Amino acid sequence: MGGFQRICKGTPAHKTWPAAPEQAFPDQLTISPAALVPGDPEVACTAHKVTPVDPNALSFSLLLGDQELEGAQALGPEVEEEEEEPQEEEEDVLFRVTERWRLPTLATPVLPALYCQATMRLPGLELSHRQAIPASKPTGDQLPTALWTSSAVLGLLLLALPTYHLWKRCRHLAEDGAHPPASLRLLPQVSTWAGLRGTDQVGSSPF
Repeated sequence: MGGFQRICKGTPAHKTWPAAPEQAFPDQLTISPAALVPGDPEVACTAHKVTPVDPNALSFSLLLGDQELEGAQALGPEVEEEEEEPQEEEEDVLFRVTERWRLPTLATPVLPALYCQATMRLPGLELSHRQAIPASKPTGDQLPTALWTSSAVLGLLLLALPTYHLWKRCRHLAEDGAHPPASLRLLPQVSTWAGLRGTDQVGSSPF
């Protein structure tokens, strides 16, 4: 972090404004909410104890890897004075700056690795700090409806395959019962012919 340069808050005759701007940019980024879950509409990133807060000097980015997250909508920075113990009149005033983003809909139950990056740009100086945005593991009641629907469809498909094979096997068995092999279809004819021969033999008996 660069050193502080005092700056006058009034315009008394015995004080003058410094020639160069002050700067304070510690590596103190916080995230809200503390952990993202699928379906969260927004995420916020706050830089603490910073100055200056001019948007041309201090900027924020929401990153997916090394690229800005596509579809994220920045809602504009909010600037508040840091609440610290009373200081001498000449102490520099520090601020906390919060940037919020409206998140796009992510078609996945597991959020990707997101980062907040804050960058301070001043003449002859550029510093960046990055903070990972934790993602909590979704519970059963937090899983999106699309995931449950996909799981149900997959389960039905897996169940349909063995059901189809079972139906096909039963159908073949039924067809085999209705149309027995030729060798079996001849058996009733042979039995009838044998019975007729027996009748003829009985009729030709000498008795």
